[in-house]
Amino acid sequence: MPEAERLSPALQEFVESMGVYFGRFGLPRIGGRILGLLMVTDRPLSLDDLASTLQVSRASISTNMRLIIASSLAEQISLPGDRRDYYRFGPDTWERSLKTELDAIAMLRRLGERGLAAARASESTAREHLEELLEFCDLLIEDRSKTVERWLALKEAKRAGRLVSPDGAEVHKQA
Repeated sequence: MPEAERLSPALQEFVESMGVYFGRFGLPRIGGRILGLLMVTDRPLSLDDLASTLQVSRASISTNMRLIIASSLAEQISLPGDRRDYYRFGPDTWERSLKTELDAIAMLRRLGERGLAAARASESTAREHLEELLEFCDLLIEDRSKTVERWLALKEAKRAGRLVSPDGAEVHKQA
């Protein structure tokens, strides 16, 4: 039996709060709890580790890990000499998640283009809705692309020891 992660009461509360947060948006509560646990753990965890710590079935962990991996919110890794899969909150999770979202928006846009090409001129409602979908996708792609660029710039500035505001402007320390 794997050893459960030992979390402080405050971190346990955080993990549970992540589950509640995700549940409010119609996502599985356990998925939020898994993500919360991965965020506060300093080592990769196996399905058994996750199930033991969160006190849920391994099957529930497995199902939800597939969703989390597909969303790029965690990554699956292997450890030398161990046949089990392990999961961790990766160092580039947020930008990978945004890039996954960008890929999904681009795919939705391509579907909209196909629908628009298939719509007859007489189907004005369909054409109107599909054109609006394309415009919305274009807006999201532009917005998310700029967000990825700003996020990467913030991370780079942090690595370089510079203080930068969320809008990318350098902040000067006051003496």
